[in-house]
Amino acid sequence: MKQPRRWPTIIILIAMQIAWLIIVAIGVIWYIHYRHIQMRPIKAWDIVIITEVSILLLLILTGIYALFILYQKQLTLMRTQINIISSITHAFKTPLATMQLYIETIKKRDLPEGTKEELLDGMLAVNQRLKSLVYNFLESARLNYKRRPYTLSPVSASGFIKNYIDTHEMLLKDVRLTTQIEDDVTISLDTDAFEMVFSNLIENAIHYSTSSPSVEIKVWKRNKRAYIEFSDSGIGIPRERHRDVFKMFQRLPEAMSLWGSGTGMGLYVVKAIIRAHGGSIRVSGMNKDQGTSFIIRMPGVHA
Repeated sequence: MKQPRRWPTIIILIAMQIAWLIIVAIGVIWYIHYRHIQMRPIKAWDIVIITEVSILLLLILTGIYALFILYQKQLTLMRTQINIISSITHAFKTPLATMQLYIETIKKRDLPEGTKEELLDGMLAVNQRLKSLVYNFLESARLNYKRRPYTLSPVSASGFIKNYIDTHEMLLKDVRLTTQIEDDVTISLDTDAFEMVFSNLIENAIHYSTSSPSVEIKVWKRNKRAYIEFSDSGIGIPRERHRDVFKMFQRLPEAMSLWGSGTGMGLYVVKAIIRAHGGSIRVSGMNKDQGTSFIIRMPGVHA
């Protein structure tokens, strides 16, 4: 799709202002000249007429400028939509093509069992990626249209994390994972939704690491709050972009060059899920090339 042409805003605005000043000046000069020809002196009523005409022209110019701003916003929206469609298409096309290649290889060739196992593991990994993409979009829609999307129940933090590790072996197989979990930390949450939070954060650690990915998960409680910290060994996030990464469809240039198939939905969904649980998430004081640390603060559950 051809992108619409966008003229510089300042050039059009200056042209409008000059045109308006010229029109007002011509109108005032003509009116004064007309009164002079008629041999009639300029009176208070003439000043009122000139003022009214000037205000009318000013209102017209303001309306044109407002329409122009709306037009510029529409162009920006169209550009954003084009970029989003392109990003989503690429994000789904690559794993689908990879999975088809694996299937065709298994079907058409007589492969050793070890090679088949590797291809099947690859298919499972690709399927996990597709599932994450679909779930992120579905969860985003769910959070936007439901005021209370989750049913929360008290869950042991250590039990939840242990169960997550046991049921996501394929996702975690290449990750050096360490945990530090305080005893007796209970959090009120929807387990399915929070599994998506963990998966998105771990997938980011995998995709945005230049070496073997490592993740450290810490859990502790303080002042009636439960805290979960995710630290990875990835490329890091500049301090000035700490808030931007949680916006929908926002991706850092460094992330795009390292992993081109992302959609910018992962951290947006993570923050939305945590907020729906009554919690918050922030990027800790990590710098570029020093990894990333996310700190999640959740309401604790006390007896």
